[in-house]
Amino acid sequence: MDMDILRIDDADYPAHLRSIKDPPLRLYYKGDLSLINKPAVAIVGTRRCSPYGRWAAKEIAKRVAGCGIPVVSGMAEGIDSAAHWGCLESGMGTVAVFGTGLDVCFPGSNRQLYAKIASCGLMLTEYEPGTEGLPGHFPQRNRIISGLAKSVVVVEGAIKSGSMITAKLALEQGRDVYAVPGNINQPNSIGVNKLIADGAFPIMELETVPELLGIGSGRLRRLIDRLTDEEKIIIGNVLEAPGITAEEIALNSGLELRTASFLTSALELKGLVFTQGRRIYMAK
Repeated sequence: MDMDILRIDDADYPAHLRSIKDPPLRLYYKGDLSLINKPAVAIVGTRRCSPYGRWAAKEIAKRVAGCGIPVVSGMAEGIDSAAHWGCLESGMGTVAVFGTGLDVCFPGSNRQLYAKIASCGLMLTEYEPGTEGLPGHFPQRNRIISGLAKSVVVVEGAIKSGSMITAKLALEQGRDVYAVPGNINQPNSIGVNKLIADGAFPIMELETVPELLGIGSGRLRRLIDRLTDEEKIIIGNVLEAPGITAEEIALNSGLELRTASFLTSALELKGLVFTQGRRIYMAK
């Protein structure tokens, strides 16, 4: 399999992943690397999910993808697979973080999904080619899933499960955590219901998912309406040309470079943009 390597000191290495505790020093990847420069949403949960959990993961992923936001997950059976498929079926690339080498399809039942992500998404791992799926690799992998995401949605999971590990890591990394309330008769609902009791944001209905996660266009329009005219110039340039620099904005708009840089920093503090080196991207 053809693949590339992204090292921690490379310009394309995502700053939000570099900032976590123990970031991977290198990532093997195949596919569309631009997906990791987008403010992704991670959707995780148990392998042994219920039909309801599978449906919820897929439908939430569709709504996330419909906002132009990629879904990150671990390509495991159950919730992960449903989330990846929901994203792909909405025409958005998805990001799969492996606990194996990229040349190892694990589990083997996901061969169709593996092939689809290879052609329409991004696959990445910190493990060398040929590395098999050892039990300790998957909890270690989870820090990358949450590290790549702006927020994490847990659909189903027992108290002691990989999805609860991911939620804990997300909180430590300063990410927002959301959970889908579950049936109190099901063991795999105990973890998510406890997350909600402990302060995770509950997802109560599908139609409000974009607004709840802060990725809905309506919320973005309301935030932009409150900006100054000069701030709107910055936003307009970033929307038109994602990855633009402050120098290019100054040249396009007639703003002084010092002003463009200051306004970019102000918009980053407001959570509307983020920077990757000198390049500026929308964060909502």
